[in-house]
Amino acid sequence: MGSVGAGPSQSWSCRGRWSDPGGGGGLRRRAHARRVVRRPPCRHLPPGTSPPGGDPKARRPDAASRHPTVRDRVCQQAAKIVLEPIFEADFLPCSFGFRPKRSAIDALEAIRVAFPQGRQFVFEADIENFFGEIDQERLLEMVEKRVSDRRVLKLLGQWLRAGVMEAGVLSETVTGTPQGGVISPLLANVYLHAFDRAWVEHGVGEVVRYADDFVVLCSSQHQAEDAQRRATAILGDLGLALHPDKTRVVDLRQGKQGFDFLGCHLHARMSGKLWERQHIIRYYLHRWPSQRSMKRARARIKALTARSQVGQQLPDVIGRLNLFLRGWGNYFRTGNAALKFVSLDRYVAWRLRRLLIKKRGRNLRAGQADRWTRTWFHDQGLHKLMGTIRYPKAA
Repeated sequence: MGSVGAGPSQSWSCRGRWSDPGGGGGLRRRAHARRVVRRPPCRHLPPGTSPPGGDPKARRPDAASRHPTVRDRVCQQAAKIVLEPIFEADFLPCSFGFRPKRSAIDALEAIRVAFPQGRQFVFEADIENFFGEIDQERLLEMVEKRVSDRRVLKLLGQWLRAGVMEAGVLSETVTGTPQGGVISPLLANVYLHAFDRAWVEHGVGEVVRYADDFVVLCSSQHQAEDAQRRATAILGDLGLALHPDKTRVVDLRQGKQGFDFLGCHLHARMSGKLWERQHIIRYYLHRWPSQRSMKRARARIKALTARSQVGQQLPDVIGRLNLFLRGWGNYFRTGNAALKFVSLDRYVAWRLRRLLIKKRGRNLRAGQADRWTRTWFHDQGLHKLMGTIRYPKAA
């Protein structure tokens, strides 16, 4: 099926990867069959969202709640499998989002390690409406530098220019990438790779980027302010802009200020052990779940232990809680979240105790609720967050 460029002077054939095993009855044959009439591709807006490139404030709560179809997702995943290794060879180490063998924990660790090295000023930034403001023509030009197969490029163009179905009306989109599409994170990284390269050549400080969220670690207030001006200029060349409410310069020295990044709050704290033993004042960058992350966790726990769960058996309720608690805890356990974990453990036990009291109703015996403690719920199989903190390398 043509060739995909693997370098400036090389080409790589992807024939066979797009064909169906055995050549029978697959997506490719059905898509090319003359008797099949395909509808124009479109994306359905989830409730409360706006079309890419449109006004993000113009929400439609009654919009249809659907994303790209299963067939489109399969095709996008096949394209991602072929294209991702090609672009991974170019991506820079400062990019951590939606890349194989890289995670948000790696990005947070890069910030933590840079703090003792003198990077104590942070330019915190967020790109405003990034996935809706991507210049599609420029994005395709970036892809063409590494991909030479015209049919692959045409397929990507069709996905990008797919309309948005809202309340039964199809509207065209001229900017942005398909929200909820499997291929969207890869295309976003391709587009922002230009920002990464420009920063390496003309930027200051050390940039750590996760998708459209990034921070620049600097050594002084002046350097951080200079980073803000340069980031504004580089993003302006890409047709993007910084979010005014989520962009600021943070002074981490002596724990004066902190900032939120990837669900964590990062703040410098003095080492108590060094002060007690040697009377040395030294600060280290700690991180724990942000207020927003804690609020969302409590909301999820509240939904899992709501009054509607009174008719459910306790082991079933605990099982659903454990699925959430394990996933949430595995993400935050590599930081300094011990106090937050204890707080959430108490909240879970309190919610379960209230649920059992409602379940018993008038049949609740005197003193029966006193034995429903955190220890009792943990004995029933409830996941315990306290005590699960691990160092990043050990996790």
